[in-house]
Amino acid sequence: MAYLSSSWILSSLLVMIPSVVICILVLWFIRRVVSTEALKKNHDVAGFTFSIIGVLYSVILGFTVINVQNHYTNAEENVQTEALILADLYRTAAYLPASSKGEIRAVLREYVDYISEEEWENSKNRNAHLRAQKVMDQIWNSYYEVEPENQKMWVWYEESISKLDDLMNARISRQFASWEHLSTMMWTLLILGAVITICFMFFFGLDNLRNQMLMTALLAGYLSFMLYLVFSLDHAFKGPEAIQPFAFQEVLTLFDRWDE
Repeated sequence: MAYLSSSWILSSLLVMIPSVVICILVLWFIRRVVSTEALKKNHDVAGFTFSIIGVLYSVILGFTVINVQNHYTNAEENVQTEALILADLYRTAAYLPASSKGEIRAVLREYVDYISEEEWENSKNRNAHLRAQKVMDQIWNSYYEVEPENQKMWVWYEESISKLDDLMNARISRQFASWEHLSTMMWTLLILGAVITICFMFFFGLDNLRNQMLMTALLAGYLSFMLYLVFSLDHAFKGPEAIQPFAFQEVLTLFDRWDE
């Protein structure tokens, strides 16, 4: 947990520091080549254009952050929903015939173990889910073999079949969330917009170069951090802010408690 709470700081610094250093060096070079008086002639036009570019880019970036945050939240909810459905199935298996209870609970455990220990690390690989599909088939087959002995068991059995459909939907939704990302066109717009916004700082010529360097560094650092945030939220199952299989691990704890 300590690693997860601090890794985003280290990785974001690895993105921000090079961006800041490059921008400062470019500014220093421009100020060495172009005089302050020449740059001051650009202030009126550059300032007006810079304000327009800044507003446009802030709107685009703001909506993008909201979009990827919603994507991240939905992915978390899908994971929790899948885990809750598995818990429901494991619990209701106790009210099915004893001959089927053990098999159903065994394949449910196998599914949870595979998800949390193996499939989670390969969530982006579409070919890494073949074993999980086999386990899903085993789950369906185990319910197919159930023969309810009375009307009460039929109620629990029908409820379990409905939950199986919900489980499949939650699983597919989780997989889609791990595959869907911002388009290349959108990333081009975000990165190009950040570069253009920072480049406008080079058209200004402040008498105090240190202050201009400081403002440029703050702008470059902030924009690079925002892009890093967008990337992290867009890749919900990878990176330092990746969603972890804690819900499935908690479900295993419930399984152990219900087996006692």
